[in-house]
Order: sequence, then C-alpha cells, then structure tokens
Amino acid sequence: MFLKKATRKSDGRTYLSIVTGYRDEAGISRTKTVRSLGYLDVLEKDFDDPVAHFSAVAAEMDAEARAAQAPAMLTIRPAERLRADGCERKNLGFSALSAVYHELGLDAFFKNRQRHRLFGFSVDQAVRLLVFNRVLEPGSKRSAQGGCQGYFDSFDLSLDDIYSALTHISGHKDALISHLNSKIGQAYGRDKELFYYDVTNYYFEIDRADDPGKRGVARKKGVSKEHRPNPIIQMGLLLDGNALPVSYDLFSGNTHDCQTLVPVLSAARKELDAKRIVIVADKGLCTGDNIIAALAKGDGYVFSHTVRGASAKLKEWVLSDAGYQELGTEGFKLKSRIAARTVNVAVQEKDGARKRRAKAQEVTETQVAYYSPKYAARAKAERSEAVAKAQAMVACPPRLKSMIDHTAAKYVKGITINDDGEILDVSEVLSFDSGRLAEEERLDGYYLICTSESDRGAGEIIDIYRGLWRIEETFKVTKSDLVARPVFLSREDRIAAHFMICFIALLILRILQMRTNWKHSASVIAKTLKDANGVFEGENWYLFDHYDYVLEDIGAATNIDFTKRRLTRSDIKTLVGNTKKPSK
Repeated sequence: MFLKKATRKSDGRTYLSIVTGYRDEAGISRTKTVRSLGYLDVLEKDFDDPVAHFSAVAAEMDAEARAAQAPAMLTIRPAERLRADGCERKNLGFSALSAVYHELGLDAFFKNRQRHRLFGFSVDQAVRLLVFNRVLEPGSKRSAQGGCQGYFDSFDLSLDDIYSALTHISGHKDALISHLNSKIGQAYGRDKELFYYDVTNYYFEIDRADDPGKRGVARKKGVSKEHRPNPIIQMGLLLDGNALPVSYDLFSGNTHDCQTLVPVLSAARKELDAKRIVIVADKGLCTGDNIIAALAKGDGYVFSHTVRGASAKLKEWVLSDAGYQELGTEGFKLKSRIAARTVNVAVQEKDGARKRRAKAQEVTETQVAYYSPKYAARAKAERSEAVAKAQAMVACPPRLKSMIDHTAAKYVKGITINDDGEILDVSEVLSFDSGRLAEEERLDGYYLICTSESDRGAGEIIDIYRGLWRIEETFKVTKSDLVARPVFLSREDRIAAHFMICFIALLILRILQMRTNWKHSASVIAKTLKDANGVFEGENWYLFDHYDYVLEDIGAATNIDFTKRRLTRSDIKTLVGNTKKPSK
C-alpha cells in the first residue's frame, strides 16, 4: 500500500488516497483505492504535513497487511496426546445463526426481560444455546447443556440454569411474537394479504394422557398425524405470503383442527394490524364456523373442499365433464363458477356453550374444480399398499386389535373405528369393502377449492392454494430437521418454552433460506452449518476443512467469511463478535 497523489487538471488541486497495487487477469498492473483521504489543501488545516503523515499511515497499513499474510510456524509434537476432558473440535457454522438471531434483536429482548430478576446466569445465553443446538444438534436439553463446549462461543450454563430459563421465557410468548413481527416487518416486510395456515401435532413418550380436569394445553389422545397411540398436543402455525412464520398457538391434543383457526387469526390480525386477511388452508379447516367468522371480519378465504364429503349436488358438478377446459397436453383440466352453498354454523347458547346442532347459513362463493392425471395416479399408488393390507386382513383376520393396520382398516367391513381413528370393535367375519374402493377410485384426481375471492381467476386461485406446500414442508422441517418431537418434558411451562425455541430456530432457518434466494432447503443449510467445524492445531491455530457452495451463499448473505482454512483464536473471536452487534 502507498499514498497516491492525484492532481486535477482543471484547478490544480491534489487529492490524496491510500491505494494498493495488483495485476488483473491480463497481467496488467492496476491500483485499487483502500482509503480515500481528501484534498491536500483541506487536509493541511488539520495536519502540518499531510503527505508525510499519510505516507506513514499507508506504510503501517501495508506492514499490517503483509504480517497478516505472512507464513506462521507450527511446532508438531509427536508425543502429544488427546485429553478426555478436552474439546478439540468446535463449530463455527452457528455464527450464521447468531447473525440472524442478533439481527432480530432477540438478545435485547431476553436481556430486557431478565432485568430486576435475581438469576445467576444469562437467559439470552441459554436461549442462544438451545436455538443453535436445535438447528445443529437437535436433542434433549441435557444434551444441549452437555455439548455447550462444542461452539466457538462461551456458554457458562448448568442444566438447572437451562430448565430455569425455560420456565422464565414460557410466559413471554405473546411478547416474543410481537417483537419478531416488528423486526421482520422492518427488515423484510410482511405480505399482509395472503396467510397460510395448517395444524399438526406432536407426540410425547408417555402412556397416560393428562388428567381430564387439567386446565390449559393438555396432552390428550387425539387423531395423530403419524398414527401413533401416544398423547399429543396440537399446534396451529401461520405463515405469511413470503413463507415466513408469523405466529403459532398450542392446543390440547383432543382439539379438532377446525377449532384452532379463529383464535390464531384473531391474534395475528391484531398483532399485524392487517386491514384484510385472505386465509389459505386445507379441507380440514373448511367449515361453516371458519367461513362465517372470516366473512364477518371482512376477510377472505381460499379453502380446499373434500370432494368425497361434498353434497350430492356439488359432487355431481365436480364430476360432470360439462364446463371443463383442458390446459396443455397432459390431461389437466379445470372449471369454475360462482354459486351459493349452505354451510353449518354451531349454535351458541347465552352461556357460550357450543351445541352439536347447527344453524344453516348460505354463502355465495367461487368454486374451482380441477382434475390432474398425475394426482390420480399418485392417489392410486399411495392407496395400493393399504388396499393390499386390507385384503390380507380379510384373508387372514388378525387375532388382536393392535395387529390391525389403521390405514387399511377403512377398506374392511366388520371393523368399527371412532372419529379419533381408534379401533373399537372387530367382528368375527371380515370382508373387503370393494364399494368404498370403487368410489374413491372414481374421485381420484379431482380437487375442489372454495373461495371468497371472486375477482381472481381460476388459475390464480389454484396457484394461491398450491402455496400450502410451504407450510406442509415447514412442519416436516420442525419434525425431521429440528426434531421437535417426541417432547421430553412434562411441565406445561417448559413444554411451551420448548416450542418457543423451535419457533425461533424455524424462523432463523427460513430467513437464511430467503436471504439465499430459496436455493437451499432448510435441511441442507442446517447440515452445512453443522459441518463447519475447526480442529485445534496448536499454538493458537484452528484448522477448518469444510466449505461448499451452500456455505458460500450463507457467508455472502450474512457477511461472514467461511473461506479461510486456518484462523487464530483472535480471528474467531472477532468473527463471532461481529455477529453480535448491539441491537437497538
């Protein structure tokens, strides 16, 4: 590096700058400005001899740059042994998670809520450890505390500290959601028109459900998405049109999916100050209660509707060839109409109790029906295994209820199943229900969408509905990549905190996906960050051996340099410290 003096021909003024020399791809010598200083006549007001002063500064900068690139000597000691209590390998990939964590101001959020509390540990530190561990090494709280030395960061926490932190943060869920939505709105903006909603459940490794009189969110037997007999809790999750999580809520395991939408939407509408919400959801949420509730608020809906459970008149319209328009050469076809439909709304007594009897109300909506040969073939393939099992059960009846396949049982006459999917009774004589199979095959490939959005075309409505794959994939991320279940906790406050941690981890992963232009799945991002480890070489140096295009994209998105093969402890401390810039 050296001081460059450039004189303007127009007025003879000299401009000073510190530059460095390099050669381009053609081998031509060029210079690049490292630091612009200003005009000499202006600098003379502050310095007696600007040229001499900044020449010395340039020489010092050049010496520092050369020293940073100078070879380092390492002494290899053949007799050196590994220590059982040592941690020679540490993770640096967490720094990308740390950058987003601090960008969202989560450090300030948890520090502010710890004020005036007599804790002997940092709640923010505990949350960071649990979030990083949930992404990189998902497991129990004990395993998170036991592996805290595996990061290039300091986590001075006992297991009791971890559990105390869970208890403390469990009461701040609403404030956390509000804080995150504010930060995301400032940094990325929210799509406040379209929202995607779905419900899933998480099981516990326990045999007995919570007591019937338990208040709050109870672990109950219900319809498990994974067909498990364990007690579960329900989670309703809301995403915006950018596929970023907005909010979530927990419900007792025996809560029906359709009863969860209104509470979650009411909280989100208030939180986001949205003028009008269009909710997109699957057929399990397409009930009269949810439709009327949305319309009463001036909101809209895009719900799929079961063709199999539709009224005879509606089913006849869907299956009729009249009105269909074929698109492309692969047999895809669609049609739409504006029609009135009768929906049932639960009656409420003065004391608020819901009654089983319902009041019929009529809504006018746009109905979009479409048929896809690919969906028909997929439905048949997915059903084939269940049909084969059903036929096997008929040929050789099981002796015990536990030996009956729940998915296949619906094709067998003589097996009684309740609404929760529990097998109640098995008769001595079983027969295959060919009529049910024929009816399902007749409906294969047909789909129906009901919507209040009459000003949108049929193709646009289908595209909006197809966005639901994002929330389905999100649930897969929470269950597979973040391993949110089984839940190894029993206290309700700590269960609530567990899902707060999972929500934060999910949001950070989604933001990293968005900032890398959705090029990589959450699973791929988590894996490459997990593999970004350094091994202690000795004499203050760590050796890194993992770098790929995914880490390259993440580094560019978070301004973190993962390219260096070797870093000193000081280098690593600076790198990690830069991800923790104070949030306002």
